[in-house]
Order: sequence, then C-alpha cells, then structure tokens
Amino acid sequence: MKTIAILFACAMIPALASAGKRPKSTPTPTPAPTPVTVGVHGNEPLIAAAPDGTLYISALQHVYSSTDSGATWTELLGPIYASSINLNSDSSISVDPGNRLFFTFDYPYAGTTAVCTSDDRGITWNCNPAVVPGGTDRMWTLAPTLTDDYEVTNEGLYETAFLHSTDRGSTWTPTSLGAGLFEPQTGPLLQKPGSTNVLQITKIFGTLPQEVPELKLYVYSPNSPGSIISAVRSTGLPIPAALPGAALGKDGELWVVSEQPNPAGGFSAVLAHSSDEGVTWSKLPPIPTTTTGTATFTWVAAGSPGHVGVIYYYTPDNGDPSSLTNSTWSVRWAETFNATSPAPTWTVGNIESAVHTGPICAAAGCSGDHRFAGDFITSLIDANDVAHLTWMIENMSTQKTTIRYERIQATPPSTTTGRRH
Repeated sequence: MKTIAILFACAMIPALASAGKRPKSTPTPTPAPTPVTVGVHGNEPLIAAAPDGTLYISALQHVYSSTDSGATWTELLGPIYASSINLNSDSSISVDPGNRLFFTFDYPYAGTTAVCTSDDRGITWNCNPAVVPGGTDRMWTLAPTLTDDYEVTNEGLYETAFLHSTDRGSTWTPTSLGAGLFEPQTGPLLQKPGSTNVLQITKIFGTLPQEVPELKLYVYSPNSPGSIISAVRSTGLPIPAALPGAALGKDGELWVVSEQPNPAGGFSAVLAHSSDEGVTWSKLPPIPTTTTGTATFTWVAAGSPGHVGVIYYYTPDNGDPSSLTNSTWSVRWAETFNATSPAPTWTVGNIESAVHTGPICAAAGCSGDHRFAGDFITSLIDANDVAHLTWMIENMSTQKTTIRYERIQATPPSTTTGRRH
C-alpha cells in the first residue's frame, strides 16, 4: 500500500471582511405552501436552520437566506473568495447556537479550503482563506457549540483531513485523518449531544479485490491524545449513488439512508439506525413505495424520537439511474413518526413532478446535464419538527437548472391526518 505523507499548513491568518447583500430583517412564521424557487445559481443545495429561524442554503459557491420560513429567498453576495469567478466549488454550511453562520468552500475549483463566518446573516463575513492550502475537495463543517467547531476536507483530493477550532472559526488545527485512502465521497459531520466524538458517513469502496463497497461511519475523537486516524464502523448498508446522508434525531439516534436493488430491477430506499454512534445497527425494511421503480439521491432527516423523513428522486422505471436514458424523474418525500418500529408507517408525497428526464448520476465519473443536481439534495427536520426540503430541477429544453425548496409540517397519523402547509 502506498503511504502518503501530508503536510498541513494552517497559518492563523487575520480575518478578512467583505460586505454582502442585506437580507430581510426579522424571521416571520409565514410558511411556503408549495415548492418555491430559491435561485438559479449553483447546485448541491445544502440547507441549515439557525436558532433565530433564519434558513440558509449553500449551493456550490453561492449562499441563499430566508427570514420568512422559506416563503422567499435572497442570494447573498457572499465572501470575496466565493465570488462568481470561482465556478464549481464544493461548499458546506452550519450555524452555531449563537447564530454564527459558518460557510466553507474551496477556491479556485479543487484549490484551497477556506472558512468564513458571519454574525449578521451573511451581510458581512470574516474569513480564514487558507484553513487547508493546496488541492482540496468536498469539505464539510459543523458548529455544534460555542466552543468547538469542526471541519473536514479532502487534502490532495483523496485523503479526508479533520480539523478543530476552539475560537468559533478564526483558527483551525488539524487533528485526524479519515481511515480510508482514496475514499473522498463523504457526508456531513454530526455530533451526538454529550459526546466528544464527531461522526461522518462515508462511501468506502475498498482497495482490495475482496472488499465489498459499503456505507461506513468515520468516528473522529478530537479530544483523545494520539487519535490520528479515525475509527471506522460498518452500517451494513450498500453505498448510494450520490454522496451519503445521515442525521441525528433529538434523542441522539443516528440515521443513515442508502439505496439497494429491488425485485423489480430498480432501487429501493433503505434506512438503518443506531443508538450507540454506529457500534450496532438496526436495518429497516425498504420504504414500501420504492420496492418497484428506482429511487436515487436519498437524504435522511430526523426530528423527535421516531420522526424521520427521506427526500429522493424517483422514477417508476427500473434500472441503474445513471443509464435510464428516457426516464422522467420526480421529487418525493417519505415521512414516518414510528421509524424505530419493525415496520414503520410511511406517508409518501410527490413534491414535484418532471424535474429531469434522462440519467442521473454523481461524482467524478459523471458530467453534463446528467449531473444537473451535483452530488446530493438535502433535507432537515428542525427543532419544531418542521421539515425543510431542497432539490434541483432542470429545464430540459434549455438545460438550465433551478434550486427549489418546500416547507412541510405534518403531525402523526395517530393524532390527526398529516398535512402540508
């Protein structure tokens, strides 16, 4: 096995400020009853909710915000390093308990990883433009407390590097590496309340012929001396087509989602969950409406105990999503309030029809309009158990893409009929 030595140069560079476009002033509880357009710039939409109610979506080098519960969206000017000249950058966002927005990205494409923060909803930014210099790719950031913030990026494009900040994002120290060489297709960072571990779902393809590709969990221990390489824990799920999604519920239950072949020749959406940070897992039956047809780009969200949702692209045709040349895709949202039962009750809604025709694929081997969504679509369930969904659609005549959003508030079927607001 080839050994790669990586030198991290994490200079404490003075913060640089730049001004952005001012969003609306105060969040108001005005829901969006139907899908709304977020913007036309970027893809791979990643959504985050701030404690003050502000919603943010990062889409490559672009950042959008909403202060009216997702009814309308404003594209922020963003930091200078994430300007429009920086095409095709990866990015990630997180909001800490003090409403500080963290925005990380690489610039130029596959270049240095930067982290910028904003305390005024993206009006102005303070940036560390070289958290990890050199060639980097697919970064994720997590700001769970006011004292600890975390960052990963793929140094040399293929080695996942883990960094830690104790000053709310001004300076960063590298502490760990991901356990797999050439395994850059990672998912978001998560931390269970009360735990010192940081979790990251990862697609492990393996480097040996006998290794079976599998969805696994990196476990970083930033406070453990000498913990240079992350632990790896198996989920028992196959690798998904897009980058993997994972979520923590309010009770600390960890949820992951993927796709597996179904009897009809397509792919079903399937979940697993763990109460002990991935040491043991329970696998659920496939979401019933995906036992025929093809589901792809699955992403999971979790709220109160048992409340789980999955957003995904779906076609009634069966096959590998990257080779379904004539298939028309829709966006679906599957939601349950008894997810930990042996056979959960799912409510599945068609969120938007005809969002794309033809193959859908992700990552480096994919190009053209087949990669119209980038490498993932996302969802979250907020502190009030309201779901927020974001995805991509494509105008097939022009091949222009649009970021879309919908807010969904449902109640358990046992209490009243689920409804969309």
